[in-house]
Amino acid sequence: MKRKKITIQDVAQYAQVSAGTVDRVIHNRGRVSSEKKKKVIDAIEKLNFNPNILARTLALGSQFLVCILIPSAPVPGHYWYLPLQGFKTAAAQYKDYGITLEYFFYDLFDEVSFINQAEKILQLTPDGVVFAPLFLQESYFFGEKLKSRNIPYVFIDADLPNGDSLSYVGPEVEQSAYIAGKLLCSTLPHEAEILMVNMVKGFENASALQRMEKGFRAFFSQHAPEKEKLIHTLTIHSIEREDVFRELTGYYSKNSGIKGVFVTNSRASFLSEFHRGKALNIRLIGFDLVEGNIEHLKNGGIDYIISQSPVQQGKRAVKTLFEFFVYGKTPEKIQHVPLDVIIRENVDFYMQFNGQNLNGYQE
Repeated sequence: MKRKKITIQDVAQYAQVSAGTVDRVIHNRGRVSSEKKKKVIDAIEKLNFNPNILARTLALGSQFLVCILIPSAPVPGHYWYLPLQGFKTAAAQYKDYGITLEYFFYDLFDEVSFINQAEKILQLTPDGVVFAPLFLQESYFFGEKLKSRNIPYVFIDADLPNGDSLSYVGPEVEQSAYIAGKLLCSTLPHEAEILMVNMVKGFENASALQRMEKGFRAFFSQHAPEKEKLIHTLTIHSIEREDVFRELTGYYSKNSGIKGVFVTNSRASFLSEFHRGKALNIRLIGFDLVEGNIEHLKNGGIDYIISQSPVQQGKRAVKTLFEFFVYGKTPEKIQHVPLDVIIRENVDFYMQFNGQNLNGYQE
């Protein structure tokens, strides 16, 4: 149930005084008896009313435009639909404080679309930007242009080394893969071979994938060095189901010892579907509670899902800029989100607690 927004009228009613009296106490003007002043202060504390931010923002007449640049998410089943819900929740939360969000979407597999959308944002001269820097060079270039215009920006989902953002909100990529390694290692026999699967169309997110492989291998290097030689990597240059199945058919025909698979994006359901169709008993771990993954987690095709809190990423990124604009608060340079391990037995409870269902996130 959505929490009712507390107004000056609510405070006045609770304190049993007029709205004008509440206003005079808030702004410390005019004469108010000590008794009434105490009632107003008590009411403000009890109702958790925060007039200072709103008063300051309204007094300055401040309006802040924040541009959001992320990959397009046409339907709820897509990963990027989730942070989008976080942005929308934050937009509703902060709209009364002068924060307006404008959304720009790029093709996850087309650098030119990223460049074109970034240019549209620059023409608007926003007060702040949140974007997912999935194309390395293009993101650096966009960041440099924002910096030259004194426009603060926040990264989500992926960080850029030396990216000079105001903050990064997202997973610790190497650690998330390290966890995947630990989970797989704990469920596989000693001699089992392990496959790390990347599904990419071009050069998107190449830096993050390199760090992810480093983190995955780091677990085995530290805790099961004898298994390092049993780790393989397969990069499939497509995200189309038919292409992925064709690549997997060829690979498994030559590598029959694979007993565990780590998928580095949100498409672990493709592997689960393939394994089930071929009657393969292979442990599988992937990222993110998107529709396909939830379904295959429940039917046993996926053993573990690591949730990277995508909705919270969107909410926290906007909150970071809000506090920077209004409070003048400099955020932590890196704000890592929790990495939650989801299994079949707890997925429903997890989604219910976080307000999520198969059709996307709902507040």
